[in-house]
Amino acid sequence: MAPATPVGEIPSIVKYLHKTFDSNKTKSLAWRKDQLTRLYDFLVQKRELVAEVVSKDNGKSGWEVEAEVIVVINEAAHALEHLDEWAKPIPCPTTLTTLTDHKVETRLEPLGVACIIGAWNFPIQLTLGPLVAAIAAGNCAVIKPSEVAPASEAFLIEWLPKILDSSAIKVVSGGVPETTALLAQKFDIIFYTGSGNVGKIIMAAAAKQLTPVVLELGGKSPVYVHEDANIETAAKRLAWAKTMNAGQVCLCPDYVLVHKNVADKLVKAVVAALKSFYPHAQRSESYSRIINKQHTKRLTTVLDRQKALSHSKVETGGSYDIDSCFIEPTVFSGVHVSDPVMEDELFGPLLGIITVENENEAIGIIKSRDRPLSLYIISESSEVVNKILDNTLSGGVIVNGYLFNMLVGDLPFGGVGASGMGNYHGRAGFLAFSHQRSLLWKRHDFLSEGVQSLAYPTVASNPWVLSLFRAAVQKWKPTFVGKVVGKVSKWGVPVLVGWGLFALGKLVGEKGWDGSLEELVSLLGL
Repeated sequence: MAPATPVGEIPSIVKYLHKTFDSNKTKSLAWRKDQLTRLYDFLVQKRELVAEVVSKDNGKSGWEVEAEVIVVINEAAHALEHLDEWAKPIPCPTTLTTLTDHKVETRLEPLGVACIIGAWNFPIQLTLGPLVAAIAAGNCAVIKPSEVAPASEAFLIEWLPKILDSSAIKVVSGGVPETTALLAQKFDIIFYTGSGNVGKIIMAAAAKQLTPVVLELGGKSPVYVHEDANIETAAKRLAWAKTMNAGQVCLCPDYVLVHKNVADKLVKAVVAALKSFYPHAQRSESYSRIINKQHTKRLTTVLDRQKALSHSKVETGGSYDIDSCFIEPTVFSGVHVSDPVMEDELFGPLLGIITVENENEAIGIIKSRDRPLSLYIISESSEVVNKILDNTLSGGVIVNGYLFNMLVGDLPFGGVGASGMGNYHGRAGFLAFSHQRSLLWKRHDFLSEGVQSLAYPTVASNPWVLSLFRAAVQKWKPTFVGKVVGKVSKWGVPVLVGWGLFALGKLVGEKGWDGSLEELVSLLGL
Protein backbone atom coordinates (compact mmCIF):
# COMPACT_ATOMS: atom_id res chain seq x y z
CA MET A 1 0.00 0.00 0.00
CA ALA A 2 1.30 3.43 -0.93
CA PRO A 3 2.00 5.91 1.87
CA ALA A 4 -0.72 8.49 2.34
CA THR A 5 -0.09 12.08 1.36
CA PRO A 6 0.50 14.13 4.56
CA VAL A 7 -2.71 16.03 5.27
CA GLY A 8 -0.74 19.19 6.00
CA GLU A 9 0.72 19.20 2.48
CA ILE A 10 -2.62 19.07 0.66
CA PRO A 11 -3.44 22.82 0.84
CA SER A 12 -0.05 23.74 -0.62
CA ILE A 13 -0.47 21.17 -3.44
CA VAL A 14 -3.76 22.71 -4.49
CA LYS A 15 -2.39 26.24 -4.13
CA TYR A 16 0.54 25.31 -6.37
CA LEU A 17 -1.83 24.02 -9.05
CA HIS A 18 -3.80 27.27 -8.98
CA LYS A 19 -0.54 29.13 -9.51
CA THR A 20 0.28 26.92 -12.51
CA PHE A 21 -3.15 27.49 -14.01
CA ASP A 22 -2.83 31.25 -13.58
CA SER A 23 0.33 31.12 -15.70
CA ASN A 24 -1.87 30.04 -18.67
CA LYS A 25 0.46 27.13 -19.30
CA THR A 26 -2.29 24.54 -19.58
CA LYS A 27 -4.43 26.61 -21.95
CA SER A 28 -2.04 25.97 -24.82
CA LEU A 29 -3.34 23.38 -27.28
CA ALA A 30 0.24 22.24 -27.80
CA TRP A 31 0.58 21.50 -24.07
CA ARG A 32 -2.72 19.62 -23.99
CA LYS A 33 -1.80 17.50 -27.01
CA ASP A 34 1.61 16.72 -25.56
CA GLN A 35 0.12 15.50 -22.28
CA LEU A 36 -2.53 13.40 -24.02
CA THR A 37 0.09 11.90 -26.33
CA ARG A 38 2.30 11.02 -23.37
CA LEU A 39 -0.59 9.33 -21.58
CA TYR A 40 -1.65 7.46 -24.71
CA ASP A 41 1.87 6.20 -25.44
CA PHE A 42 2.40 5.16 -21.84
CA LEU A 43 -0.78 3.07 -21.66
CA VAL A 44 -0.02 1.39 -24.99
CA GLN A 45 3.57 0.59 -24.00
CA LYS A 46 2.84 -0.43 -20.40
CA ARG A 47 -0.44 -2.28 -20.85
CA GLU A 48 1.04 -5.52 -19.43
CA LEU A 49 2.10 -3.67 -16.29
CA VAL A 50 -1.35 -2.10 -16.01
CA ALA A 51 -2.92 -5.54 -16.37
CA GLU A 52 -0.72 -6.87 -13.60
CA VAL A 53 -1.61 -4.20 -11.05
CA VAL A 54 -5.34 -4.23 -11.83
CA SER A 55 -5.41 -8.01 -11.52
CA LYS A 56 -3.81 -7.74 -8.10
CA ASP A 57 -6.65 -5.52 -6.92
CA ASN A 58 -9.65 -7.11 -8.59
CA GLY A 59 -8.58 -10.51 -9.90
CA LYS A 60 -9.91 -9.49 -13.30
CA SER A 61 -9.54 -11.63 -16.38
CA GLY A 62 -7.27 -10.58 -19.20
CA TRP A 63 -10.21 -9.45 -21.35
CA GLU A 64 -11.66 -7.31 -18.58
CA VAL A 65 -8.35 -5.57 -17.92
CA GLU A 66 -7.76 -5.07 -21.64
CA ALA A 67 -11.20 -3.48 -21.99
CA GLU A 68 -10.47 -1.13 -19.10
CA VAL A 69 -7.18 0.03 -20.63
CA ILE A 70 -8.61 0.34 -24.14
CA VAL A 71 -11.38 2.67 -22.95
CA VAL A 72 -8.77 5.16 -21.67
CA ILE A 73 -6.52 4.72 -24.72
CA ASN A 74 -9.49 5.43 -26.97
CA GLU A 75 -10.50 8.46 -24.90
CA ALA A 76 -7.02 9.94 -25.31
CA ALA A 77 -6.90 9.16 -29.04
CA HIS A 78 -10.39 10.59 -29.58
CA ALA A 79 -9.47 13.79 -27.76
CA LEU A 80 -6.28 14.17 -29.80
CA GLU A 81 -8.22 13.68 -33.01
CA HIS A 82 -10.93 16.23 -32.21
CA LEU A 83 -9.27 18.73 -29.87
CA ASP A 84 -8.74 21.44 -32.49
CA GLU A 85 -12.40 21.21 -33.44
CA TRP A 86 -13.68 21.15 -29.83
CA ALA A 87 -11.58 24.12 -28.74
CA LYS A 88 -12.67 26.43 -31.57
CA PRO A 89 -14.95 29.29 -30.56
CA ILE A 90 -18.54 28.71 -31.68
CA PRO A 91 -19.86 31.70 -33.66
CA CYS A 92 -23.42 32.88 -33.13
CA PRO A 93 -25.64 33.35 -36.19
CA THR A 94 -25.68 36.94 -37.41
CA THR A 95 -28.82 38.90 -36.59
CA LEU A 96 -29.87 42.50 -37.10
CA THR A 97 -28.68 43.33 -33.60
CA THR A 98 -25.21 41.89 -34.23
CA LEU A 99 -24.79 42.77 -37.90
CA THR A 100 -22.22 45.50 -37.28
CA ASP A 101 -20.38 43.70 -34.44
CA HIS A 102 -16.84 42.43 -34.79
CA LYS A 103 -17.39 39.06 -33.14
CA VAL A 104 -20.19 37.22 -31.32
CA GLU A 105 -19.21 33.75 -30.14
CA THR A 106 -19.00 31.19 -27.36
CA ARG A 107 -15.49 30.45 -26.15
CA LEU A 108 -14.69 27.09 -24.55
CA GLU A 109 -12.31 27.86 -21.70
CA PRO A 110 -10.85 25.65 -18.96
CA LEU A 111 -12.47 25.92 -15.55
CA GLY A 112 -9.17 25.91 -13.65
CA VAL A 113 -8.07 23.29 -11.13
CA ALA A 114 -10.02 20.03 -11.10
CA CYS A 115 -10.27 17.44 -8.34
CA ILE A 116 -10.80 13.92 -9.70
CA ILE A 117 -11.73 11.20 -7.21
CA GLY A 118 -11.50 7.74 -8.75
CA ALA A 119 -13.17 4.42 -7.94
CA TRP A 120 -11.85 0.99 -7.07
CA ASN A 121 -13.86 -1.20 -9.48
CA PHE A 122 -12.11 0.24 -12.55
CA PRO A 123 -9.19 1.97 -10.85
CA ILE A 124 -7.36 2.96 -14.04
CA GLN A 125 -10.28 3.79 -16.31
CA LEU A 126 -12.32 5.76 -13.76
CA THR A 127 -9.31 7.83 -12.72
CA LEU A 128 -7.53 8.43 -16.00
CA GLY A 129 -10.68 8.70 -18.14
CA PRO A 130 -11.83 11.91 -16.42
CA LEU A 131 -8.21 13.11 -16.40
CA VAL A 132 -8.15 12.88 -20.20
CA ALA A 133 -11.17 15.17 -20.36
CA ALA A 134 -9.67 17.60 -17.84
CA ILE A 135 -6.40 17.84 -19.77
CA ALA A 136 -8.17 18.17 -23.12
CA ALA A 137 -10.11 21.12 -21.75
CA GLY A 138 -6.90 22.76 -20.50
CA ASN A 139 -7.20 22.30 -16.75
CA CYS A 140 -4.77 21.49 -13.98
CA ALA A 141 -5.84 18.50 -11.90
CA VAL A 142 -5.24 16.67 -8.67
CA ILE A 143 -6.32 13.06 -8.81
CA LYS A 144 -7.22 10.92 -5.82
CA PRO A 145 -7.12 7.19 -6.70
CA SER A 146 -9.16 4.81 -4.58
CA GLU A 147 -7.25 3.40 -1.62
CA VAL A 148 -9.46 0.30 -1.86
CA ALA A 149 -7.43 -0.70 -4.96
CA PRO A 150 -3.94 -0.30 -3.42
CA ALA A 151 -1.88 -1.79 -6.27
CA SER A 152 -3.47 0.56 -8.80
CA GLU A 153 -3.10 3.49 -6.41
CA ALA A 154 0.62 2.79 -5.99
CA PHE A 155 0.98 2.43 -9.76
CA LEU A 156 -0.57 5.83 -10.44
CA ILE A 157 1.49 7.49 -7.70
CA GLU A 158 4.70 6.09 -9.17
CA TRP A 159 4.12 6.60 -12.87
CA LEU A 160 1.98 9.69 -13.44
CA PRO A 161 4.66 12.14 -12.23
CA LYS A 162 7.11 10.48 -14.63
CA ILE A 163 4.96 10.82 -17.74
CA LEU A 164 2.85 13.95 -17.16
CA ASP A 165 3.67 17.55 -16.28
CA SER A 166 4.00 17.44 -12.50
CA SER A 167 3.53 21.20 -12.27
CA ALA A 168 -0.05 20.76 -13.53
CA ILE A 169 -1.02 17.20 -12.55
CA LYS A 170 -0.70 15.97 -8.97
CA VAL A 171 -1.63 12.73 -7.21
CA VAL A 172 -2.92 12.64 -3.64
CA SER A 173 -3.10 9.26 -1.90
CA GLY A 174 -4.81 8.04 1.24
CA GLY A 175 -8.25 7.39 2.67
CA VAL A 176 -10.99 9.34 4.38
CA PRO A 177 -8.77 11.88 6.22
CA GLU A 178 -6.86 12.80 3.06
CA THR A 179 -10.03 12.99 0.96
CA THR A 180 -11.69 15.16 3.60
CA ALA A 181 -8.72 17.52 3.59
CA LEU A 182 -8.80 17.59 -0.21
CA LEU A 183 -12.49 18.50 -0.30
CA ALA A 184 -11.87 21.39 2.08
CA GLN A 185 -9.77 23.11 -0.60
CA LYS A 186 -11.06 25.46 -3.26
CA PHE A 187 -11.44 23.72 -6.61
CA ASP A 188 -13.04 24.86 -9.85
CA ILE A 189 -14.71 21.50 -10.44
CA ILE A 190 -14.93 18.19 -8.56
CA PHE A 191 -15.40 14.95 -10.49
CA TYR A 192 -16.38 11.94 -8.39
CA THR A 193 -17.12 8.34 -9.30
CA GLY A 194 -18.59 6.08 -6.62
CA SER A 195 -21.60 5.49 -4.41
CA GLY A 196 -24.57 7.75 -3.93
CA ASN A 197 -23.92 8.05 -0.19
CA VAL A 198 -20.42 9.39 -0.71
CA GLY A 199 -21.71 11.47 -3.61
CA LYS A 200 -23.91 13.36 -1.14
CA ILE A 201 -20.84 14.08 1.01
CA ILE A 202 -18.93 15.31 -2.04
CA MET A 203 -21.79 17.56 -3.08
CA ALA A 204 -22.20 18.99 0.43
CA ALA A 205 -18.49 19.83 0.60
CA ALA A 206 -18.60 21.41 -2.87
CA ALA A 207 -21.65 23.48 -1.95
CA LYS A 208 -19.70 25.31 0.76
CA GLN A 209 -17.57 26.94 -1.95
CA LEU A 210 -20.13 26.79 -4.79
CA THR A 211 -17.90 24.39 -6.69
CA PRO A 212 -19.59 22.61 -9.62
CA VAL A 213 -19.57 18.82 -9.52
CA VAL A 214 -19.85 15.89 -11.87
CA LEU A 215 -21.13 12.86 -9.98
CA GLU A 216 -20.90 9.47 -11.67
CA LEU A 217 -22.86 7.24 -9.31
CA GLY A 218 -24.85 4.13 -10.09
CA GLY A 219 -28.10 2.59 -8.92
CA LYS A 220 -30.19 -0.39 -9.83
CA SER A 221 -30.09 -0.55 -13.62
CA PRO A 222 -33.08 -2.59 -14.82
CA VAL A 223 -33.51 -4.98 -17.73
CA TYR A 224 -36.83 -5.52 -19.45
CA VAL A 225 -37.12 -8.66 -21.60
CA HIS A 226 -40.14 -8.61 -23.89
CA GLU A 227 -41.92 -11.72 -25.14
CA ASP A 228 -40.58 -11.25 -28.68
CA ALA A 229 -36.91 -11.31 -27.62
CA ASN A 230 -34.37 -13.80 -28.91
CA ILE A 231 -34.12 -15.51 -25.54
CA GLU A 232 -30.97 -17.54 -26.13
CA THR A 233 -28.98 -14.52 -27.32
CA ALA A 234 -30.51 -12.28 -24.65
CA ALA A 235 -29.56 -14.75 -21.92
CA LYS A 236 -25.94 -15.05 -23.03
CA ARG A 237 -25.50 -11.30 -23.17
CA LEU A 238 -27.18 -10.87 -19.80
CA ALA A 239 -25.01 -13.55 -18.15
CA TRP A 240 -21.88 -11.97 -19.62
CA ALA A 241 -22.76 -8.42 -18.51
CA LYS A 242 -23.88 -9.49 -15.02
CA THR A 243 -20.64 -11.32 -14.29
CA MET A 244 -18.15 -8.84 -15.74
CA ASN A 245 -15.82 -7.98 -12.85
CA ALA A 246 -18.11 -10.20 -10.73
CA GLY A 247 -20.91 -7.66 -11.15
CA GLN A 248 -18.85 -4.78 -9.76
CA VAL A 249 -19.70 -2.41 -12.61
CA CYS A 250 -21.80 0.74 -12.25
CA LEU A 251 -23.53 -0.09 -15.54
CA CYS A 252 -24.15 -3.70 -14.55
CA PRO A 253 -27.72 -4.99 -15.05
CA ASP A 254 -29.04 -5.13 -11.50
CA TYR A 255 -32.41 -6.88 -11.89
CA VAL A 256 -34.58 -8.29 -14.65
CA LEU A 257 -38.24 -7.66 -15.47
CA VAL A 258 -39.35 -10.37 -17.88
CA HIS A 259 -42.64 -10.85 -19.72
CA LYS A 260 -44.62 -13.72 -18.22
CA ASN A 261 -44.79 -15.59 -21.53
CA VAL A 262 -41.02 -16.08 -21.68
CA ALA A 263 -40.04 -15.97 -17.99
CA ASP A 264 -39.35 -19.68 -17.52
CA LYS A 265 -37.51 -19.87 -20.83
CA LEU A 266 -35.28 -16.91 -19.89
CA VAL A 267 -34.43 -18.32 -16.46
CA LYS A 268 -33.35 -21.66 -17.97
CA ALA A 269 -31.33 -19.92 -20.68
CA VAL A 270 -29.50 -17.63 -18.21
CA VAL A 271 -28.64 -20.63 -16.02
CA ALA A 272 -27.36 -22.52 -19.05
CA ALA A 273 -25.27 -19.55 -20.19
CA LEU A 274 -23.66 -19.11 -16.75
CA LYS A 275 -22.80 -22.80 -16.54
CA SER A 276 -21.24 -22.70 -20.00
CA PHE A 277 -19.22 -19.58 -19.13
CA TYR A 278 -18.10 -20.74 -15.68
CA PRO A 279 -18.44 -24.53 -15.24
CA HIS A 280 -16.16 -24.19 -12.20
CA ALA A 281 -16.45 -20.52 -11.27
CA GLN A 282 -14.24 -20.71 -8.19
CA ARG A 283 -11.35 -22.05 -10.25
CA SER A 284 -12.02 -20.00 -13.37
CA GLU A 285 -9.42 -17.48 -14.51
CA SER A 286 -12.20 -15.67 -16.38
CA TYR A 287 -14.20 -14.90 -13.25
CA SER A 288 -13.22 -12.04 -10.95
CA ARG A 289 -13.30 -11.79 -7.18
CA ILE A 290 -15.08 -9.31 -4.96
CA ILE A 291 -12.75 -6.43 -4.07
CA ASN A 292 -12.40 -7.27 -0.36
CA LYS A 293 -13.95 -9.19 2.55
CA GLN A 294 -16.07 -6.26 3.67
CA HIS A 295 -17.90 -6.08 0.34
CA THR A 296 -18.08 -9.89 0.20
CA LYS A 297 -19.84 -9.99 3.57
CA ARG A 298 -22.24 -7.25 2.46
CA LEU A 299 -23.25 -9.29 -0.58
CA THR A 300 -23.46 -12.65 1.21
CA THR A 301 -25.79 -11.09 3.78
CA VAL A 302 -28.14 -10.07 0.97
CA LEU A 303 -27.76 -13.50 -0.63
CA ASP A 304 -28.62 -15.36 2.59
CA ARG A 305 -31.61 -13.11 3.31
CA GLN A 306 -32.97 -13.72 -0.18
CA LYS A 307 -32.41 -17.49 0.07
CA ALA A 308 -34.49 -17.58 3.24
CA LEU A 309 -37.62 -16.35 1.44
CA SER A 310 -40.09 -19.13 0.57
CA HIS A 311 -41.40 -17.43 -2.57
CA SER A 312 -37.95 -17.04 -4.14
CA LYS A 313 -35.87 -19.82 -5.66
CA VAL A 314 -32.12 -20.09 -6.24
CA GLU A 315 -31.92 -21.22 -9.86
CA THR A 316 -28.12 -21.47 -9.88
CA GLY A 317 -25.24 -20.51 -7.62
CA GLY A 318 -25.59 -19.51 -4.01
CA SER A 319 -22.19 -20.63 -2.74
CA TYR A 320 -19.47 -18.34 -1.50
CA ASP A 321 -16.18 -18.17 0.36
CA ILE A 322 -15.61 -14.97 2.30
CA ASP A 323 -11.90 -15.58 2.91
CA SER A 324 -11.13 -15.72 -0.82
CA CYS A 325 -13.72 -13.04 -1.67
CA PHE A 326 -15.56 -15.47 -3.94
CA ILE A 327 -19.28 -15.43 -4.66
CA GLU A 328 -20.70 -17.79 -7.24
CA PRO A 329 -22.91 -16.19 -9.93
CA THR A 330 -26.37 -16.51 -8.42
CA VAL A 331 -29.78 -16.20 -10.04
CA PHE A 332 -33.03 -15.86 -8.10
CA SER A 333 -36.45 -16.39 -9.65
CA GLY A 334 -39.81 -15.49 -8.15
CA VAL A 335 -38.41 -12.22 -6.80
CA HIS A 336 -40.74 -9.51 -5.45
CA VAL A 337 -39.99 -5.79 -5.64
CA SER A 338 -39.72 -5.65 -1.83
CA ASP A 339 -37.13 -8.43 -1.55
CA PRO A 340 -33.57 -8.00 -0.21
CA VAL A 341 -32.02 -8.17 -3.70
CA MET A 342 -34.21 -5.21 -4.70
CA GLU A 343 -33.32 -2.91 -1.80
CA ASP A 344 -30.05 -1.32 -2.91
CA GLU A 345 -27.63 -1.47 -5.80
CA LEU A 346 -26.11 -4.95 -5.57
CA PHE A 347 -22.71 -4.33 -7.16
CA GLY A 348 -22.06 -8.04 -7.22
CA PRO A 349 -22.92 -11.30 -9.04
CA LEU A 350 -26.48 -11.63 -7.71
CA LEU A 351 -29.42 -11.37 -10.14
CA GLY A 352 -33.09 -11.17 -9.25
CA ILE A 353 -35.70 -11.98 -11.91
CA ILE A 354 -39.21 -10.57 -11.60
CA THR A 355 -42.05 -11.81 -13.81
CA VAL A 356 -44.37 -9.06 -15.14
CA GLU A 357 -47.58 -9.04 -17.14
CA ASN A 358 -46.26 -6.81 -19.89
CA GLU A 359 -44.17 -3.74 -20.64
CA ASN A 360 -46.71 -1.51 -18.86
CA GLU A 361 -46.08 -3.22 -15.53
CA ALA A 362 -42.34 -3.04 -16.17
CA ILE A 363 -42.60 0.70 -16.80
CA GLY A 364 -44.50 1.13 -13.55
CA ILE A 365 -41.82 -0.68 -11.55
CA ILE A 366 -39.00 1.27 -13.20
CA LYS A 367 -40.72 4.61 -12.59
CA SER A 368 -41.41 3.76 -8.94
CA ARG A 369 -37.69 3.61 -8.19
CA ASP A 370 -34.78 6.05 -8.41
CA ARG A 371 -33.73 6.90 -11.94
CA PRO A 372 -31.03 4.42 -12.96
CA LEU A 373 -27.69 4.95 -14.63
CA SER A 374 -28.66 2.63 -17.45
CA LEU A 375 -31.80 0.97 -18.79
CA TYR A 376 -31.67 -2.19 -20.88
CA ILE A 377 -34.53 -3.06 -23.22
CA ILE A 378 -34.53 -6.46 -24.91
CA SER A 379 -37.11 -6.52 -27.68
CA GLU A 380 -37.49 -6.71 -31.45
CA SER A 381 -40.43 -4.30 -31.38
CA SER A 382 -39.72 -0.64 -32.11
CA GLU A 383 -43.14 0.16 -30.66
CA VAL A 384 -42.27 -1.46 -27.32
CA VAL A 385 -38.81 0.12 -27.22
CA ASN A 386 -40.15 3.60 -27.93
CA LYS A 387 -42.95 3.16 -25.42
CA ILE A 388 -40.46 2.42 -22.67
CA LEU A 389 -38.18 5.24 -23.83
CA ASP A 390 -41.05 7.73 -23.80
CA ASN A 391 -42.26 6.73 -20.34
CA THR A 392 -39.03 6.39 -18.35
CA LEU A 393 -35.84 8.35 -17.71
CA SER A 394 -32.35 6.98 -17.17
CA GLY A 395 -28.76 8.06 -17.68
CA GLY A 396 -28.51 5.98 -20.84
CA VAL A 397 -30.30 3.23 -22.72
CA ILE A 398 -29.06 0.17 -24.56
CA VAL A 399 -31.40 -1.97 -26.66
CA ASN A 400 -30.59 -5.67 -27.08
CA GLY A 401 -27.17 -5.35 -25.47
CA TYR A 402 -25.14 -4.23 -22.48
CA LEU A 403 -22.12 -2.09 -21.54
CA PHE A 404 -20.77 -1.39 -25.03
CA ASN A 405 -21.71 2.28 -24.82
CA MET A 406 -18.43 2.63 -22.90
CA LEU A 407 -16.59 2.06 -26.17
CA VAL A 408 -18.46 4.72 -28.16
CA GLY A 409 -16.43 7.90 -27.79
CA ASP A 410 -19.14 10.29 -28.95
CA LEU A 411 -21.86 9.06 -26.58
CA PRO A 412 -22.22 11.11 -23.39
CA PHE A 413 -21.96 8.97 -20.26
CA GLY A 414 -23.62 9.98 -17.02
CA GLY A 415 -26.57 9.53 -14.71
CA VAL A 416 -29.68 11.46 -13.81
CA GLY A 417 -31.14 12.08 -10.39
CA ALA A 418 -29.86 9.54 -7.87
CA SER A 419 -27.59 7.93 -10.48
CA GLY A 420 -25.55 11.10 -10.93
CA MET A 421 -25.26 14.44 -12.67
CA GLY A 422 -23.15 15.64 -15.55
CA ASN A 423 -21.68 13.67 -18.46
CA TYR A 424 -18.29 12.81 -19.87
CA HIS A 425 -16.56 10.79 -22.61
CA GLY A 426 -15.56 12.47 -25.84
CA ARG A 427 -16.82 16.00 -26.39
CA ALA A 428 -19.17 15.67 -23.41
CA GLY A 429 -16.12 15.28 -21.16
CA PHE A 430 -14.43 18.27 -22.77
CA LEU A 431 -17.54 20.36 -22.09
CA ALA A 432 -17.81 19.08 -18.51
CA PHE A 433 -14.40 20.58 -17.71
CA SER A 434 -14.96 23.75 -19.76
CA HIS A 435 -16.72 27.04 -19.19
CA GLN A 436 -18.86 28.21 -22.09
CA ARG A 437 -17.90 31.87 -22.01
CA SER A 438 -19.94 34.26 -24.12
CA LEU A 439 -18.17 37.02 -26.04
CA LEU A 440 -19.82 39.98 -27.77
CA TRP A 441 -17.21 42.26 -29.32
CA LYS A 442 -18.62 45.47 -30.78
CA ARG A 443 -16.84 47.76 -33.21
CA HIS A 444 -16.08 51.46 -32.67
CA ASP A 445 -16.37 52.45 -36.31
CA PHE A 446 -18.87 54.83 -37.87
CA LEU A 447 -21.23 52.06 -39.03
CA SER A 448 -21.53 50.50 -35.61
CA GLU A 449 -21.92 53.87 -33.94
CA GLY A 450 -24.60 54.87 -36.43
CA VAL A 451 -26.70 51.93 -35.32
CA GLN A 452 -25.82 52.43 -31.67
CA SER A 453 -26.92 56.08 -31.79
CA LEU A 454 -30.53 54.98 -32.19
CA ALA A 455 -30.40 53.69 -28.60
CA TYR A 456 -29.26 57.01 -27.10
CA PRO A 457 -31.66 59.38 -25.34
CA THR A 458 -33.71 61.15 -26.47
CA VAL A 459 -33.91 59.55 -29.90
CA ALA A 460 -34.55 56.09 -28.45
CA SER A 461 -37.88 57.10 -26.93
CA ASN A 462 -39.27 58.40 -30.24
CA PRO A 463 -42.24 56.28 -31.42
CA TRP A 464 -40.76 55.84 -34.89
CA VAL A 465 -37.46 54.62 -33.52
CA LEU A 466 -39.25 52.28 -31.13
CA SER A 467 -41.22 50.84 -34.03
CA LEU A 468 -38.04 50.40 -36.03
CA PHE A 469 -36.35 48.78 -33.04
CA ARG A 470 -39.24 46.37 -32.55
CA ALA A 471 -39.30 45.44 -36.24
CA ALA A 472 -35.55 44.84 -36.30
CA VAL A 473 -35.07 43.03 -32.98
CA GLN A 474 -38.24 41.29 -31.84
CA LYS A 475 -38.57 37.63 -32.79
CA TRP A 476 -41.90 36.24 -33.92
CA LYS A 477 -43.42 32.81 -33.57
CA PRO A 478 -42.30 30.55 -36.41
CA THR A 479 -44.69 29.93 -39.30
CA PHE A 480 -44.23 28.04 -42.54
CA VAL A 481 -44.22 31.21 -44.63
CA GLY A 482 -41.95 32.89 -42.13
CA LYS A 483 -39.45 30.03 -42.34
CA VAL A 484 -39.34 30.21 -46.14
CA VAL A 485 -38.96 33.98 -46.13
CA GLY A 486 -36.40 33.74 -43.38
CA LYS A 487 -34.20 31.40 -45.39
CA VAL A 488 -34.42 33.57 -48.50
CA SER A 489 -33.78 36.78 -46.63
CA LYS A 490 -31.25 35.44 -44.13
CA TRP A 491 -28.48 37.62 -45.49
CA GLY A 492 -30.19 40.09 -47.78
CA VAL A 493 -32.53 41.69 -45.26
CA PRO A 494 -29.90 42.19 -42.53
CA VAL A 495 -27.59 43.89 -45.01
CA LEU A 496 -30.26 46.20 -46.35
CA VAL A 497 -31.71 47.02 -42.95
CA GLY A 498 -28.26 47.43 -41.49
CA TRP A 499 -27.27 49.99 -44.05
CA GLY A 500 -30.62 51.69 -43.62
CA LEU A 501 -30.10 51.91 -39.87
CA PHE A 502 -26.61 53.22 -40.41
CA ALA A 503 -27.78 55.89 -42.83
CA LEU A 504 -30.58 56.91 -40.52
CA GLY A 505 -28.30 56.97 -37.51
CA LYS A 506 -25.68 59.00 -39.32
CA LEU A 507 -28.28 61.45 -40.59
CA VAL A 508 -29.78 61.88 -37.16
CA GLY A 509 -26.35 62.29 -35.61
CA GLU A 510 -25.19 64.93 -38.08
CA LYS A 511 -28.32 67.03 -38.63
CA GLY A 512 -30.38 66.40 -35.54
CA TRP A 513 -34.03 65.30 -35.39
CA ASP A 514 -36.82 66.55 -33.16
CA GLY A 515 -38.65 63.23 -33.37
CA SER A 516 -41.51 64.33 -35.62
CA LEU A 517 -42.43 62.60 -38.84
CA GLU A 518 -42.41 65.90 -40.69
CA GLU A 519 -38.85 66.64 -39.58
CA LEU A 520 -37.73 63.11 -40.58
CA VAL A 521 -39.28 63.55 -44.06
CA SER A 522 -37.53 66.89 -44.39
CA LEU A 523 -34.17 65.44 -43.34
CA LEU A 524 -34.51 62.63 -45.84
CA GLY A 525 -35.37 65.11 -48.61
CA LEU A 526 -38.68 63.44 -49.39
